[in-house]
Amino acid sequence: MKKFAFRLETLLRYRKNLEEKEQAALFHLLSMHQRESSHLEGLQRKHQEVLVELTEQRSTGADYGESSWFYLYLDRLRFEMRRSAERINRLERDIQEQKGILVEASKNKKILDSLKKQKKKAYVSAGEKEEQKSVDDLVVIRFPYKGE
Repeated sequence: MKKFAFRLETLLRYRKNLEEKEQAALFHLLSMHQRESSHLEGLQRKHQEVLVELTEQRSTGADYGESSWFYLYLDRLRFEMRRSAERINRLERDIQEQKGILVEASKNKKILDSLKKQKKKAYVSAGEKEEQKSVDDLVVIRFPYKGE
């Protein structure tokens, strides 16, 4: 009997590669989201520290010139936090979209994978039947029926 060959093997390999590519893209988006979230948390910590420092400065009676630099820096931090939050929202939308693409690629691969398993099972079953038939023929030839 010939060796098992799945005629759609090339397509299956292509679909597996496509799924791996989509997984890599999702991982990249998730790592970017993690990095941006860490960046936003850092900005929020700095903002909080500057507010504490500004209150200390104002309680000690610092002049307006000194505290104006704090206000400018706080404005810049708020601007950066807004931009970071927008990037995070955009990344979250991209992640959801990429998850959908990955699910679709995974479905396509699994369809071909299950078809291959079915074909292999049918091939093995046909092989077993052929082997059993050969054994039966051998038994019949070796031990002929002796009727009375």
